[in-house]
Amino acid sequence: MLAVRINNLSYSMNEKKILNNINLQLEKEKIACILGPSGCGKTTLLKLIAGLSKVQEGEIFLNENLVSSSNIHLKTEKRKIGFLFQDYALFPHQTVKQNLQFAIKDKSTSHRVEEIMDVIKLSDSLEKYPHELSGGEQQRVALARSIIAKPDLLLLDEPFSSLDLNLKEEVRDDTLHLLQKSNISVLLVTHDPFEAMFISNQINIMNKNGEIVQSGSPTDLYNLPNSSYVANFFGETNKFQGVVKDTIVETPVGEFKVENSLESKNVDIFIRPEAVKLSKEQTPVNGIKGTVMASKLMGTYSFIHLSVLSKNNEVVHVHSHMPPNFLPNQSSAVGIEIDKEQTFIFPSKN
Repeated sequence: MLAVRINNLSYSMNEKKILNNINLQLEKEKIACILGPSGCGKTTLLKLIAGLSKVQEGEIFLNENLVSSSNIHLKTEKRKIGFLFQDYALFPHQTVKQNLQFAIKDKSTSHRVEEIMDVIKLSDSLEKYPHELSGGEQQRVALARSIIAKPDLLLLDEPFSSLDLNLKEEVRDDTLHLLQKSNISVLLVTHDPFEAMFISNQINIMNKNGEIVQSGSPTDLYNLPNSSYVANFFGETNKFQGVVKDTIVETPVGEFKVENSLESKNVDIFIRPEAVKLSKEQTPVNGIKGTVMASKLMGTYSFIHLSVLSKNNEVVHVHSHMPPNFLPNQSSAVGIEIDKEQTFIFPSKN
């Protein structure tokens, strides 16, 4: 069963199109993410689903019931939706326990206040007021308040954006456990690709034109991007350009075979840094080689900045991510091998 189904949804504001023909599905008790840059319409989409804004074009179904169209609008309070926005919105004059009890007032729920406080690791904070909590603790209480009411659908709008990096990782991990334990359908908005991959079963990538350009599992979108936009969204890539000849395109780091439909066309080649495999070599190097410009330990990996020569003897810069124990000396030579599974080729837009 689908918790959310959106058909051909478009929305304009001040004669500017914010959302453009959105189609989206979320299975019941799954976690999906809307991933896109700031200003692409992600929050507007959540407001339309919640009924905080009225649909102009298209349809929104919740649990297979039509709740929004150009002539139908079910009120927000009748949609059985919980939402958590960036500011958490706890009642400042109520204790943590009172905030949670308010959420379950006149509602049947399988959650007990004390039980859910144990899950979010704040069982000693029931009598505290919001101003006595840290930002991460406030976020967890707000999330618990959203979940404890057992909504049919939970909407989360950039819920971790105001947290510092260390706290964000901890709260994000706790959030995932809590959501999985609660069996609630969740739609999360974020601009952070790591966050989307960590939390969700399905990712819907939006562009600045308010369009969903690809939907799928985190694995599908990372390994099988359908465009340069999607390939670039999941972190840095090395980009090269070339012309296909006899189904082969040449780059400074090797030749790549491409499909027949791209014959004689200009193409862009995107190679993830982790796909650039290096080996320490004595000079001279047989095969494709690079010269190390810099090696830096980044914690879980080593960042290697290389220079390679094109066929016209032009210097081209390449980035590689290697295991943390691989730190070749500056100016040393390295052999280069490319993992073609992490290489993506698309027609050039120029």
